Amino acid sequence: MKVIIYEDNFEQFQPLIIFYPQFFLRVGMRTISENTAYFFKRAEINYITRKLFDNKKVGITGPALYISARAIISKRIVLSGKDMRFSIDSQPIGFFKQKPPYPKDLKEIKKTLKEIRTTREIDGFLVDKLWDLIKLNSVILTRQFECVKAKHEIPKHTYIIGPKSKVFIAQKAHIHKLVTIDVSRGPVYIDDDVIIRPFSFIAGPSYIGSGSIIDRAKIIESSIGPSCRIGGEVESCIFQGYSNKYHEGFIGHSFIGEWVNLGALTTNSDLKNNYGSVRTRIGTRELDSGMKKLGCFIGDHTKTGIGTLIPTGAIIGSFVNFFGGGMMPKYVPGFKWLSTTKQKNYDLEKAIACARIVMPRRNVKMSKHYEGLIRTYYRCEVRCSD
Repeated sequence: MKVIIYEDNFEQFQPLIIFYPQFFLRVGMRTISENTAYFFKRAEINYITRKLFDNKKVGITGPALYISARAIISKRIVLSGKDMRFSIDSQPIGFFKQKPPYPKDLKEIKKTLKEIRTTREIDGFLVDKLWDLIKLNSVILTRQFECVKAKHEIPKHTYIIGPKSKVFIAQKAHIHKLVTIDVSRGPVYIDDDVIIRPFSFIAGPSYIGSGSIIDRAKIIESSIGPSCRIGGEVESCIFQGYSNKYHEGFIGHSFIGEWVNLGALTTNSDLKNNYGSVRTRIGTRELDSGMKKLGCFIGDHTKTGIGTLIPTGAIIGSFVNFFGGGMMPKYVPGFKWLSTTKQKNYDLEKAIACARIVMPRRNVKMSKHYEGLIRTYYRCEVRCSD
């Protein structure tokens, strides 16, 4: 049997999914696709995405299970052998197809979802809007940690607050002395090749991804993806991966994309002065998130200079450079080079040249396909707005 993970209402997650499919978004200890694959270890996993991504066509000759990228399942789905639609919170998030025709693109998937009448509610979480990633991160991380079976001895010099059973430190991780891990409110998982330097504090539920360096940081209820550099204060955040927040400053209730560099003292607001619900923009619509605490969403390859301030509910596109300090605008489209007093478009070739310098620093080579995605995004963000 094949398991097919497909993009679903991906427009609700801009500008986070410009350069990779929706199901590669990180939430909890894994990406969405990794979470689904975890419960189907013996199945062949395939993907259906927007046409701009370079994915192989799915060849389906037998029964197939289709799972939406909005679904964070909590257990393996038991199949009955007949066509069945699945839902979370009464919203359809996939289906099982016993016999052909098998949908092969996003349009056909939507049609099949409407045609299958029998529905069963399954165990999991629904990520419907980009702020749901922040709202659900801690509870999803805690649920994922409960599935961890491997054990490893905790270094004797590591100070643990709470039960040690809620701490997992991978064998290849290196924890210096004078590090405190607080699991009184949730678990902490530290992956391979992580380095945690002295005077760091990590409170669960939190995940530190492979190859990341934590240096004199205070991390609370956050997921840090692979190969990040984190210092200062981070609370209730997700760092997708390969990004730097190495200096003092506060980032809270925010999603930080890949290849982002936050300059020293970059700080965001995640609470309005009147404690009201935070509004933010998806596409051209400003919507009420229903959350009292919500920070910013920053796209890939964006950089902030020293002393940058980011307003509550900000949406910052990819390849944005903000310099000179002070308060950023709440909404910044991609490929902008700006300060508090002036703004211009970021030259495409200079942006690509910079990315070619940055990515090898994490041992990642820019592919021709990735460069093509950058050029496509530039045409949409700059030429379409001129």
